[in-house]
Amino acid sequence: MPRRIWDLKSNRVVDFRMLHAEVNSIEVPHKGTRRPTFWAVSHSWTSDMRTVETSVNQYQWPVPLPNGVDIESLRKELLTLGADYVWLDVLCLRQQSGTSTAQTRTHNNVPLDTIKHDEWKIDVPTIGNIYRAAVQTVRYFNGLGRPFSKEGWDDPRHWLRRAWTLQEIRTENRTFNGGVLRGNGRIILNTKGTIAGKVTTLRGAIRPVLKLATDAGSPGGCKLYELTREMASRCATQPTDKVAGLFYLLRATQLPTYDENINDETAWRQCFHVLPFGKKIEILFDFPYRGTEQQWFPTWKQVMEWPERDQDYEHTPTEWPQNRRIPELIEPKRDLEHIFLCEVWAISHALVHKPSEVNEYEVKIGSEVFGFYCPYLSQAPIETDDRQFTLAILDPEQTYNNWVVCKQLNRENGRYRSEDEDESTIELEVLKKVGVLRTDSNSDFLVLSGDGDSVMRKINALFV
Repeated sequence: MPRRIWDLKSNRVVDFRMLHAEVNSIEVPHKGTRRPTFWAVSHSWTSDMRTVETSVNQYQWPVPLPNGVDIESLRKELLTLGADYVWLDVLCLRQQSGTSTAQTRTHNNVPLDTIKHDEWKIDVPTIGNIYRAAVQTVRYFNGLGRPFSKEGWDDPRHWLRRAWTLQEIRTENRTFNGGVLRGNGRIILNTKGTIAGKVTTLRGAIRPVLKLATDAGSPGGCKLYELTREMASRCATQPTDKVAGLFYLLRATQLPTYDENINDETAWRQCFHVLPFGKKIEILFDFPYRGTEQQWFPTWKQVMEWPERDQDYEHTPTEWPQNRRIPELIEPKRDLEHIFLCEVWAISHALVHKPSEVNEYEVKIGSEVFGFYCPYLSQAPIETDDRQFTLAILDPEQTYNNWVVCKQLNRENGRYRSEDEDESTIELEVLKKVGVLRTDSNSDFLVLSGDGDSVMRKINALFV
């Protein structure tokens, strides 16, 4: 829940716990206490923001507003829409002090900018939760309190282009469009504008992100490929804003604290281990490259440059079964970023050859040669040097999943805890990811896996 809330009727920003106390004081027979309800405002900051001092937030910080917009007009519009309590970032999320005199302000002898830095560590990563909890969201496309316009949809500061607004999106039945005449909020969705040189309707422009909003609330969450492609096309003030937004939308059980003083690569690398296990599986099997010599997962720059899928082929993201327990490796101790998988299907000693054809590979298994290809357009080739590799797949019966191509580093004994809590000693294959490939049919390998020497076998793998 938010730290502060704007009480529109009394026109002051109050501690959210005051709202909670007020609602809980109302006894509802046979229903216990009620949950406090509030609205949230989604907007993007314009290039002409100015700051104003106001009693609404007890002059705790200068409030940034677009030129020509005042708090009172905004308050009246929100009241007209039906709101009583509203979360608005410029009023409820502590802002930069701004002027040199304001920077000397203190609270309990602590500089206000220091308080802001500490509050943002917790408040910024959880902003998405505020929009999820809000009963309604008011959306301003052209700047806070400004009228809707069909111009400027390509502007890096427009609502449609901002990375942060991705986690503020709600379904249309829980959204009001601000800056329009009463009753015209849905009509504007048919307005036409230009994005990336193409004419589209507003409805068409927000349809992909509405799907992401729906997926984010589903048990499986957002698909990583679609989310990263959408995030990469958007703009952010701070490099870490995109990282924070991505972790929230992927429903990480732990969210990294926000620190605007570190870069995006550092934030991504330090926080990768808190990603949901299923999302790590997606990256392992579906992202086309290794990150660095030291880490199997991609760098942040690589994630933001995830190649476009080849639409000539059907794609099914690799998913970890929801009813399957995450395997636990007890020994040897592994780095948090490594992934251990027990009983993954693999083909060992496969000779991978890159012929002259673009994106195509020949994989020789025993005396048989199979055709593989790159699942992405403009995918950089795998450096094979006609070496032997191990190819691994999570579900060989799923035709449209990728195979992860690995170098086998070594084999060693390990101990792991099974789903029934038993501990056992296993042979562990340590694999170094080099890329991913696809083939038209995995059934060929299933047929070749007979009672004798199997082409495919189950291994216990540690991907490093």
